[in-house]
Amino acid sequence: MDLAALYRLYAACHYDVRLPGGGRATLRIGEPLPASLADWLGDSPFGAFITAYNPRSQSQSPTFNRAAQHRLLRDVRSEGARLLPGVGHLPGQTWREPSLFVAGLALTAVDGLACRYSQNAIVLAHRNAATQLRGYGDLGNGA
Repeated sequence: MDLAALYRLYAACHYDVRLPGGGRATLRIGEPLPASLADWLGDSPFGAFITAYNPRSQSQSPTFNRAAQHRLLRDVRSEGARLLPGVGHLPGQTWREPSLFVAGLALTAVDGLACRYSQNAIVLAHRNAATQLRGYGDLGNGA
């Protein structure tokens, strides 16, 4: 898949976050941060939706993906971040990718995690701006 098509695919996804009191909030690229997540962020200037599944968008075995996600969870916790569970999905498709919505990290730490787990992109959600994709590698070069 070419980079522009991959970017469009990521942009079409829904990024669901499980809320602490029940229910969920959905991040969508180009849309504002849902109020429930803005409240949860507290003093954090942004939240990041990140996964360790399927590095570089290459399908991996369930065993590989679960182990990588457990390592990501451990790394996020060791950084002192707050987190909520999430799942990325494409409406109308069966694909689901477990993820984390994290707050309390510096952007350099988030970038480091994304690179460590070989992700093409993450979702950044700022309190007062549209939710955006943040690309890495070739996808970060203006796909």
